Amino acid sequence: MKLIISLALNCLFMAQVFAYSESFEVLVRSEKSLRTHYELKELSEFERPDAFDGKHFKIVHGKSNTPVSFTEKDSELLLKAATVYYHLMEARKFWISYMDSDVARNLPKLTVRLEIKNQFDELGHFANDNRSPQFNNALSVPAGETPEWVPEDRKDKWGKEIWYRPMKSIPTKELGPMGPNPLTISLQALERPLIDYYQGQFSYRLMEQFFYPAYVTRPLHEDLIRYAGTYALMKVIMWGSKYADNLFIDKYYYLDTAMVPEITYHEYAHVILSDHLKLTHSTPVNEGLADYFAAVQSGKRKVYAKVAGHSNSASKDTQEKRKYSHWDESNRNATADFTLSVLWDVRETLGEEIGDKVVYEARNYLTTESSTISHGLLRAILRACEIKCKKPRRDKLKLYETFAWKGF
Repeated sequence: MKLIISLALNCLFMAQVFAYSESFEVLVRSEKSLRTHYELKELSEFERPDAFDGKHFKIVHGKSNTPVSFTEKDSELLLKAATVYYHLMEARKFWISYMDSDVARNLPKLTVRLEIKNQFDELGHFANDNRSPQFNNALSVPAGETPEWVPEDRKDKWGKEIWYRPMKSIPTKELGPMGPNPLTISLQALERPLIDYYQGQFSYRLMEQFFYPAYVTRPLHEDLIRYAGTYALMKVIMWGSKYADNLFIDKYYYLDTAMVPEITYHEYAHVILSDHLKLTHSTPVNEGLADYFAAVQSGKRKVYAKVAGHSNSASKDTQEKRKYSHWDESNRNATADFTLSVLWDVRETLGEEIGDKVVYEARNYLTTESSTISHGLLRAILRACEIKCKKPRRDKLKLYETFAWKGF
């Protein structure tokens, strides 16, 4: 009996020690640019010698629960499986080594689904195949199980998962309003200063005309015509700039989320943050937080940049200079980069190490449904600073200045 127990313990020990590894080509970003290339990487901690079934992640295709094989004949699927597995392992390492996250340390194995078109159903895991198929996005789904009244042959239970949709080329015009193009935005930014300048100039001319007429060399109406003409020309150019969309927007839109490294970091961040922020809601606050940690891990100023042949989606800028508007609170703007820029300003104000800790701590004081940017997020940042900042009183004053600069 003792011999049997000893053999069993040895087998268990050997199974833990001898995890499998295999080398695959994966897509990565260059260290000094946003360009991507392919590198041969050794992927480790597999629990099987022949498939993407690791200790922490299992990569499957669609609704299947069978891991993608190392000998998969579909080369694109094999490349996606290897790329996603590599970047998920990098994300886990980042959260444990740099962020010191117990959530990441204790996270059960995640099932990761590639090329899945189904919508997520909280009561049934997968929505029916005849419901609108999904493309060009990714999402993290919460754990759940089917209700008791569901027939036995349809019962299901699942843990937290990450889903990657297939890529599909869609005419850009079908995506609906895209907002103003960069030229229009630049002209709009110039409009207010220009109006203020000419108002000041005209007021000065009025003062000259009435109090120092002897020094006036030209009629007032000439200056008035010049000011009005300049402003009218500005308006005409702004009106015409909206027809320059084709210079900035591709004719077709496509996004292969499995092949954009920062999207994997973003979705894994959602899973980590889900101890306080629900995975079923997409708001400017929780999307901004996931964007922030994706940017920190990537080490780039811009995230989600284009990947040749896989994504022509616009990138997000951590240093977006736009000021706050109440429109930023709308869930329709959940994927905008304003919240990311606010959090990045917090990082630059407090320093990288403290800033990252403060932003992560802030999740403890947020609620998914009701936390806004202007109240919930800013208050959570200030409260987190009381705990994580070395000199809370001083650093909170600096944060107040930062928030004021962003228009709050």
